[in-house]
Amino acid sequence: MTLPDPVGVCTDLRQETFELPAQAVSVSDARNRAFERLLQWGFAPETCHTARLVVSELFTNAVLHTDSDRIGCLLYVADGQIRIEVRDQGSYTSTPVRRFPGADEERGRGLQLIETLTQAWGVESAGLGLGHIVWAVIRP
Repeated sequence: MTLPDPVGVCTDLRQETFELPAQAVSVSDARNRAFERLLQWGFAPETCHTARLVVSELFTNAVLHTDSDRIGCLLYVADGQIRIEVRDQGSYTSTPVRRFPGADEERGRGLQLIETLTQAWGVESAGLGLGHIVWAVIRP
């Protein structure tokens, strides 16, 4: 996965990609990899915790709601802005959307949480029949 520079000429570019099996046990590995990498890059623990939660939510959604074998994750830092992308292989035609679950529902709040924790988030097609990329931006 390659991304254009989101803020023009970049003075501080860091990138980490990894791919894991689309299994529930991979979620903790994904969130821990993100947390550790951002700590190594010098981000404050609070920012790393936020990113870990975002990765966890996006990765969990990909595991639960797609028919993927593997899920990719990209951490992209440019000029202090963190972009997180989770890419699935799902062949579904619908896109992830924020839900408004009732008080008694146990699921459906993940994208509301993402919206609260990040400055922006969105969904892009990875190509016809190639799944989606769900991304979020954190500005520490």
